Amino acid sequence: MPTQGDRVQREIEELLDKLDTFVPEERFLAKVKNKRRQEAGPSLISRAWTTLTRPLTKVKLGHVMLAGLALVIVTMVVPSLFGEYRNWFSILGALMIVVAFVMSFLGWDSRRTIAGGRVEKRWRGQVIAYDERPQGTNKITNWFRNRGRK
Repeated sequence: MPTQGDRVQREIEELLDKLDTFVPEERFLAKVKNKRRQEAGPSLISRAWTTLTRPLTKVKLGHVMLAGLALVIVTMVVPSLFGEYRNWFSILGALMIVVAFVMSFLGWDSRRTIAGGRVEKRWRGQVIAYDERPQGTNKITNWFRNRGRK
């Protein structure tokens, strides 16, 4: 007569065997669709977008701020270089500085680029995020809340 432990062990093994061979229908269809997409390759729009944005992945927000600052300084030091468009280039430089600063303040850290080239942390195919930082205006409201508690 088999003992209770043997029956439980055998039942667990049977369940695990069934689980290995079980594939839900939705998951199977998703795999088939993904395989067809991979076999077809990237679409024309996808390839064009990648080609256009690839050079932007190397540009960091600090670079944009420095370029804006350089543009403002050059338009002030050498005004004859830009002629009648000097004011427009000064405004463009100032706008570059402000936009890059605001983007860095709203959650674009040093690992990010203009094209959004941030590496996702994954484990076993799932995206993991350890630090859930508030984005955008939530940072400002949280700062005011925490400031009031002191």
